[in-house]
Amino acid sequence: MSWFLNFVSVALYAAFIQNLVFNGGYGASESIRMSLKYGRVIPFSLMIAGYSTFTAVVCRALDLNPRINALSFAFHTAIFGGVLAFSYLIIATVLRVVFHVKRKTLSTMGVAALNSMVFAIPLINRRSGAGFAESIGMGIGSGIAFVFAVVIIYVGIDKLDKIKGIPKAFNGIPAIFIYVALVSMAFSGLSGSILFA
Repeated sequence: MSWFLNFVSVALYAAFIQNLVFNGGYGASESIRMSLKYGRVIPFSLMIAGYSTFTAVVCRALDLNPRINALSFAFHTAIFGGVLAFSYLIIATVLRVVFHVKRKTLSTMGVAALNSMVFAIPLINRRSGAGFAESIGMGIGSGIAFVFAVVIIYVGIDKLDKIKGIPKAFNGIPAIFIYVALVSMAFSGLSGSILFA
């Protein structure tokens, strides 16, 4: 039962307190882009959660090998990147050949798979010494975190569109970036992160 509590606590922590989009900037550009295409948020987030979970578990299993575990950070980064790219190629090939999935869906899946947030999950799990339950929780929590971030950005963009007094130089994308920066500072305060050292 303790593995389940570890899984749930890490998933909730990743989703709402240590939101990787706001605290780490991982996948921030994609979350802004998805907030402008609100109808694709759920499928894209499911893809992110799936890839995050899969790569986190596979990379955790690889770390059980003493030889791989003893390698430097650079080698781990290369191995984890290889796992991510290989998993995308296998899944995309199966979906294209067996299920005849459209190229547009495969390209969206590629953007989700190679998202910086997905790539960061195994490295964060390794650095924190997470087990399998925590790795799965972090993967699923990152998908929830992405949805949460997109909703917050979408609401902000909606509010910014209604404000008439924004100076012309800050209208549009600059206002969105300022809004995301302010939300990021709020999340950093909530999680106890140090912004400046």
